[in-house]
Amino acid sequence: MKPIRYLISFLILLAACPVSAQNLVSVEARVDSVMLWVGEQTACHLEVSCDRGCNVDFPLFTDTIVSGLEIIPPVLTDTQYVNDGNRMVITRHYTVTCFDSALVFIPPIAVGVDGQEYLSNSMAVSFLVYDIPQGQEKEIFPPKHNMGIPLAFNEIAWPLLHLILLAAALFLAVFCYRRYNDNKPIIKKIRREPKVPAHIRATQAIENLRQNGSAHSQNPKEYYTALTDILRVYMNERFGFNATEMTSGEILENLQNSTDKAAIDELAGLLSTADMVKFAKSVPLLGENDRNLFSAMEFVKSTTVQETADSEPQIIEDTVVIEKRSKEARIALLVAFVVCVVAALTFTYFLVSKLYYLFF
Repeated sequence: MKPIRYLISFLILLAACPVSAQNLVSVEARVDSVMLWVGEQTACHLEVSCDRGCNVDFPLFTDTIVSGLEIIPPVLTDTQYVNDGNRMVITRHYTVTCFDSALVFIPPIAVGVDGQEYLSNSMAVSFLVYDIPQGQEKEIFPPKHNMGIPLAFNEIAWPLLHLILLAAALFLAVFCYRRYNDNKPIIKKIRREPKVPAHIRATQAIENLRQNGSAHSQNPKEYYTALTDILRVYMNERFGFNATEMTSGEILENLQNSTDKAAIDELAGLLSTADMVKFAKSVPLLGENDRNLFSAMEFVKSTTVQETADSEPQIIEDTVVIEKRSKEARIALLVAFVVCVVAALTFTYFLVSKLYYLFF
């Protein structure tokens, strides 16, 4: 009896082995909600439990799982390891929706595990249309028009800046192009004002010296130096000799045949006093500074040449001709023109892009 009992037990174990192998893989499908409004979304999960290292092939759905049940991307997959890492649970998540009122039936979904096909359970999802309670139809309003949002300053600041830069680039491009093509000689007219006569300038300088009180200052050397410098500059232009580089004696010698004796005598006294003050550190007598200032004024007046109406100074215009532009200048203008054109095209692109973004 015992051998028969062992044989029966062995056959039972042998028959149970395939069943146990099949139970190593399980496929389960489920949805988060089985009743939804039309257009509402829910999640559909397809879960596979198998040994670690198995090759799992999920079905390739494109747009729908079944007719009417649309898939909304993205489709996500996650993997978990259980039983000390010996088992793995792979779950694929689908977001689905339906836009018709219907009861959607999802048949068993086939999943391949190591080349063998396993089926999940079937499901059903109901999509309903919301019924408006009777008497509340008047609360339904037609769709409203899109509200216009006013433009903020920071939205139009960049397009405005690009527009200004575009205008500047175009202006510079036109300017450089015209200057490049216009290779004619450059003619300029210089306007020269008439020169103030020497006696007028000398008289004004002596008058300024009198008004600033230099004649009564504590530094007579500075006063006589300024006074004689005015007269020397005047004589340079009036008589035509370089009085600024001459001594007092040389000046008087050159004036012998140029003016009357009385004017020379007055000038000689002034120059003598100035030399004594500047070189001998002599101190002028009381009132001598004022007398010498008056003598300088009288010398200028007595030696002034009387001007006629025909000799009045006229405004002179000098014409200056500048040669054509050099080769380097023309190349610089051409390069500047190209740079301005490229800049204008760049600013145009950015301006159109900003305007398109704002209004379309």
